Amino acid sequence: MGLYMLFLAAGIVLGMADKIPGILLTRSSGFQSWSLIIILFAMGVGIGSSSEITGSFYSIGMHSIAFAVAAVIGSIAAVRLLRPLIKRGGEDTP
Repeated sequence: MGLYMLFLAAGIVLGMADKIPGILLTRSSGFQSWSLIIILFAMGVGIGSSSEITGSFYSIGMHSIAFAVAAVIGSIAAVRLLRPLIKRGGEDTP
């Protein structure tokens, strides 16, 4: 975990110091997307190769659906509650 935080902190410091080449900045979004795809694939392989996990899909699935629904409802509620407090473009929102 510490190694992940170290790399995150180094990236923030380098980004704030303008030490990142322009080509890397313009391609950062694509790099992040492909990295995420590779990570998700690797996770899928790990999950699919574990008979303990695949045998528990129904139970895990029901918990996951409940958690996802709760997260969406909570996010929508938070946005509706906080929207009047958020300023856009330096102006107060109605």
